[in-house]
Amino acid sequence: MPMPVLDSVREMQDRTLEQMKTAQEQFVSMNERVAEAWLNAMPAISSPFAEYLPKPTEMIDAYYNFLGQLHEANKDCAARVASAWERASEDAKA
Repeated sequence: MPMPVLDSVREMQDRTLEQMKTAQEQFVSMNERVAEAWLNAMPAISSPFAEYLPKPTEMIDAYYNFLGQLHEANKDCAARVASAWERASEDAKA
């Protein structure tokens, strides 16, 4: 029996995510090693106004929080448009 199209798509998405996570883990590991070596090799310096700047992780959190809100708004819009066309299709059949 043939696999429904959506099952095939989900399977491919799962494989893609796993491959991406593996690559990301390797990328993070390499950056951890380079950052440690760099910080151990460089002298400590002070930066004026550094206390007023957000940490990189805070910037990332703010950015991805915003992206999440955009994603939800776009998902809601797409679902409402699809629903409108489903209703129109059902009405045409009736």
